[in-house]
Amino acid sequence: MILLGIESSSRKLSVGLMKDKIFSELSSEKINDTANSLPILSKQIINKALLSFEDLNAICISAGPGSFTGLRIGMSYAKGIALALNIPIVPISTFDSLAHDNTVKKLSVLIYSHGNTFYICEYNLDNGKLSKSTEPKVILKENVLKLSHNIVFNGPQNIFEDLKAHNLKIEFKELSVENIIKISQKNFRLLKTKSLDNLVPEYVGNFEVK
Repeated sequence: MILLGIESSSRKLSVGLMKDKIFSELSSEKINDTANSLPILSKQIINKALLSFEDLNAICISAGPGSFTGLRIGMSYAKGIALALNIPIVPISTFDSLAHDNTVKKLSVLIYSHGNTFYICEYNLDNGKLSKSTEPKVILKENVLKLSHNIVFNGPQNIFEDLKAHNLKIEFKELSVENIIKISQKNFRLLKTKSLDNLVPEYVGNFEVK
């Protein structure tokens, strides 16, 4: 199976390709340049693997929450390719991507939004199976500081350092296009969709990651 992955939920774009078990990745050097960089990087990574777009079996994409603009551009680009090639899209929650490979029994995935506002989703690990224990929601900093279990955080470094100073069990984690592809491979039949009309980014509230 050959999968193209797109991680566009932040200001920096990453594109990945999984050909059988061989993974490759390209990232944009520019910030907030998804519209320009996405077609270029996608073509480069496919050509580098000596493939064409027609060889793709599916497109795996970050579904959000995250940058309003980045998610819209990524989703629109993926839909265009999927329609042209008649292949499915596999949308992966940014929360699920950040929680991937978790080894603790209870985990909160925290994504910075703006000001004192964050997005949060909680997970449980039971017999090696990771599952959401709550629906994603908006949470204020005052309530973040009350969390007593392990936290995975994605957002600005200065926000992370501030939270860490409050003695939370928190670690920083980068967004990963490889995680998106790995989750897609593992749950391909369950997650793939050709119903593109209703496929939209997963926003939590009315905010975006800055």
